[in-house]
Amino acid sequence: MMKFRLFFMIAIGCLWNNFVVAAPAPEAKPSEEEVNEYVEIPPISVAMYNKRKRPAGTMTVMMQLKIDDENQRAVARKIMPRLKNAYMQETLKLALNFFDISRPVNANILGRSLQNVTNQVLKHD
Repeated sequence: MMKFRLFFMIAIGCLWNNFVVAAPAPEAKPSEEEVNEYVEIPPISVAMYNKRKRPAGTMTVMMQLKIDDENQRAVARKIMPRLKNAYMQETLKLALNFFDISRPVNANILGRSLQNVTNQVLKHD
């Protein structure tokens, strides 16, 4: 009887540890500086085309916009639908006319194009 109680207590202890260990860790809060500096852009997905200009896959672009000025960040958040639409159009234009599904995407060209769009929409130099 004593062995059964000891085994039962050990089993309960092991199960309790599994429940305690399996509990999710609390989410890490981003630092105040990180929250203030970046504006989250919703993911953009566009079709990728083959050499015959037929849809052959999907490209998803995920990005953040770094804006140092708090007023400009507020403006960017306010016109986010316009920004996302401009990013979608530019990415789709590149996917249709320049990028090919059989080659890796040139991130440098994509980044420069999206930076130019950002400058146009936010009316930067």
